[in-house]
Amino acid sequence: MLLTLCNIRAQFAPELGLLRFQWSAAPTGRPRFQRSMSSVAQLVEQGDVAAVILDLHGLPSLGLDEQLWLAANWLSRVSVRAIEQVALVIPTDNMYNQMVVESLIRAGRHFIHYEIQFFSNAAGALDWLVGEQNPAAQLALEQEWQPCPAALPQLHD
Repeated sequence: MLLTLCNIRAQFAPELGLLRFQWSAAPTGRPRFQRSMSSVAQLVEQGDVAAVILDLHGLPSLGLDEQLWLAANWLSRVSVRAIEQVALVIPTDNMYNQMVVESLIRAGRHFIHYEIQFFSNAAGALDWLVGEQNPAAQLALEQEWQPCPAALPQLHD
């Protein structure tokens, strides 16, 4: 199922325990960024998510306020026991956000109990999380993720 969580486009497949999300619009200020990320945390906190694809394409460089908020407030919320694997999709043209992510991983090492892999594209991340066990589900997820003209359901906007 596709969702819009404030500035985030999300794909939630509870039958696979998969949550995929990517920025669909640039965050317009810290409150909107926090609301977007809190919506993701609410889904994760329900305990139905074992695998996450966090795609940083479309995310502008994170400022210090956003970085501090993620480290102090968000990372512990999304590091629930149900999470087993996280795939980070980092654009090759944004080394700044890659360094931010690496520093957040170091800062959150006490919360992080799951396996993390880095990818340059979402297809590789999806293959790692789903494709090896369920190629048909991977194909269905890829097709569902394709841009669609219809409006997506809004949660917490």
